[in-house]
Amino acid sequence: MKKFLALLLGTVMVFGVLAAAGCSSETAGYGNVNVPLEYYEYKAPAEGEEEKEYNRETVYQNDLEELGADPSVIYIEEGDQAGYFYTYVTSDQIGASGYQSSRSKDLNQWECMGVAYNPVNFYDEEGYTFTSFATTNFWAPEVIYDEDLGLYMMFYNAAYLFRGLDFYIDCAVSENPQGPFEQYAIYIQGVEASADATQEEKDLLAYWQEKLAPVEDNEAAKSAGLAEGSLYVYPALVDFRDMREQKEGEDDGDYLTKEAGDGYMKVIDASPFIDPQTGDKYLYFVRDLGSGHSTSSICVMQTDEYWRPLLDENENYANVRLLTETNKLTLEGQEEALNEGNVNEAPFVIYNESNQKYYLMFSVNTFTDKMYSVRLAVSDSPNGPFTKLTREQGGWLLYADPSCSWMSGTGHNSVVEKDGKMFIVYHAHTDRVTGNSSRAIAFDSLVWVTNSDNEQVLHANGGSYAYMPQTTGEWSNIAPEATVTASNVKDGSDVKYLNDGAVMIHDDGVVSEFVMNAGTAEITLKFSEYREICALFIYNSSNYDLAFNRIESVEFSFKDDDAKVAGTAYTSSLDFYWDKYYTSDGEYIPGGSFIIEFAPMLVNEITIKIPGVSTEHAISDIAVLGK
Repeated sequence: MKKFLALLLGTVMVFGVLAAAGCSSETAGYGNVNVPLEYYEYKAPAEGEEEKEYNRETVYQNDLEELGADPSVIYIEEGDQAGYFYTYVTSDQIGASGYQSSRSKDLNQWECMGVAYNPVNFYDEEGYTFTSFATTNFWAPEVIYDEDLGLYMMFYNAAYLFRGLDFYIDCAVSENPQGPFEQYAIYIQGVEASADATQEEKDLLAYWQEKLAPVEDNEAAKSAGLAEGSLYVYPALVDFRDMREQKEGEDDGDYLTKEAGDGYMKVIDASPFIDPQTGDKYLYFVRDLGSGHSTSSICVMQTDEYWRPLLDENENYANVRLLTETNKLTLEGQEEALNEGNVNEAPFVIYNESNQKYYLMFSVNTFTDKMYSVRLAVSDSPNGPFTKLTREQGGWLLYADPSCSWMSGTGHNSVVEKDGKMFIVYHAHTDRVTGNSSRAIAFDSLVWVTNSDNEQVLHANGGSYAYMPQTTGEWSNIAPEATVTASNVKDGSDVKYLNDGAVMIHDDGVVSEFVMNAGTAEITLKFSEYREICALFIYNSSNYDLAFNRIESVEFSFKDDDAKVAGTAYTSSLDFYWDKYYTSDGEYIPGGSFIIEFAPMLVNEITIKIPGVSTEHAISDIAVLGK
C-alpha cells in the first residue's frame, strides 16, 4: 500500500500581535492578526517534480485496487471489531468456493481477514459422505447484523452440485463479522427451543430442523463417483419448489410462477432488510434469466424472525411478490425506453424516515457492460408496489456515460452508514475505458436531494474519479451547517447549491450548480460557532464551458486559544488541476475541485474570492472537512 508522503503543514505563523479591537465575545482579549496560511494544494506538480500521494485522512480516490465484485459492506459499532467497515465480495476467480472478509477504517484501504465462509465439502462419517448443496460458484454475498438474534447473517447464492449454474439462495450464520460463518442448515440442527417457547414455536423449529437436515442425493453421488445411497447434502434455506399455488384473483405481483417441472426457479442476489417501522424481515432477490425467462426481475419474500420463509397452512411459501419488470416503470405499466437491457438485479432497500418511503436500488444491463448502472424505485411499503424513477426524476443513481474514460460498469451496490453519513459502495471495471474486465470496489458519498416533483431522492457523488473528501473517519463535511452568502449571483441561481452536499457528476436536472455572472465574486460561509477544520474542497463546474481556472484567495477567520490570537489566515491564488481532469483526448472529467489541506484550526468564517472571469462560471459544491 502506498504511503502518504509527509506534508509540510505548519500551524499559522504569527509575526506580530496587535491590540484587539472590535473583537467578538469569543475572541475578546485576543491579539488580532492577519497572516499567511501554510497549506498543501492539490494541483499539477511543478516541472521535474512527482505528484505526491494523497493524504488518506482527508482525501480518497477510487483507485480500484481492491479486486472483487458485488460488495456487501457493513459498519461494526460494538465489540472488538468496532470502528471497522467489513466487506464481502464475489471473487472474479471462476468457480470460487465460499467467501473472504476484508476490513477497513476508511472504505479505501482494505485488510484481508481470511476466509469468512467455507462450505462443508465432501467429508466422510460412518460410511456416508456429507457436503453442502454447493461447493463452487458462490456469488453476491450480503451480510446483515440482526441485533435481536445477536448474529451476523450472510445471504448468498451458489450453484447446486453438478448442475451447472442452477442457483439457489442460502444463508450462513456467525457471531463475528470476520467469521467463520456456518451454513444455516447445519447451524439450525444445534438450536434448542427456549424455555418459554410456545408449542407452536417448538413445532416450527422441529419442522425446519427436519426440512434442512441432510438429504440423500443419488444424482449428485453418481456425478461424484460415489455409491448410491452414500451421499447426503445439506440443502439451501430457500427452495422455490415450496412455492404455493396461485390463488384466484391474484395477479403476477402476488405470485411467482413455478418454472421447471419440479418447481425449480433460478434465483440470485439475495438482499436482507429489516423494516425499521415494524421489525418485519424481508429477503429481496432476483428471478434470474433462464428457466423460461428472457429477462431478470426483482422479487421480495417475507421471512419469520429467524429469516426462514413465512409458510402458509400447507407449509408453502406464504408471501412472495414480483416487484419489477425490465423497462417498465411499474409492474403493471407499459414498456418504455428505460435503457435497462434485459436485467433488473442486485436489489438493495433503504428506508427514509423523513418521508416514510422505501427506496429500492437495483442494477440494469449486464455486469460486463460499461453501462451497468444503479437505478432507483420508490414505494410506501417494503412489499411494494415500487415505481421506478426516470432519469429526470433522479432515478439514474450511479452510472458511467458510454463515452467516458474514467469509470465503467458502476453497479451492484450496497449502502453503509456511519455517524449519520451514507456511502454507496459498488464495483467498477478495472478497465475504465472499455469495461468488460475484472471488477474492483469503489465508493462515494450519498445524500438526499429534492427533485423537480418535490420528492426526496438519493444522489450519489459519483461514480467519481476525482480526489474526494474523506468523511468516513473523524472528519465530516460541515459546510451544510454554514450560512452562505455570495455576490454576483446569476438570476435564477441560488447560494443553497453551494453547500447542499450534492456534487454534479451528470447533468440530469436533479441537482443544480451555483452559477455566477462574468466578473468577480465573493462567497462566504459563516458558522454559528468556531469549528475545527483541516481541509477545503471547492468543486469546479461539471460543465466544461462553466469551469474556471483560478481562485484569487481564501480567507479564514480563526482563533488560536493556545497563543491567544485571532484574526485572518489567507492563501495565495489556487489553481485548478487541469492535467488531472482534462484528458489528452479532449475529454473534461467532472467532479474535480480546488483542494487545500492544512493543520487543524478553529474557524468561524471562510471567504472565497473569485477573480474576474470573462464569462459565466459555476461551482458545483463546497465541502469543509471539520468537526
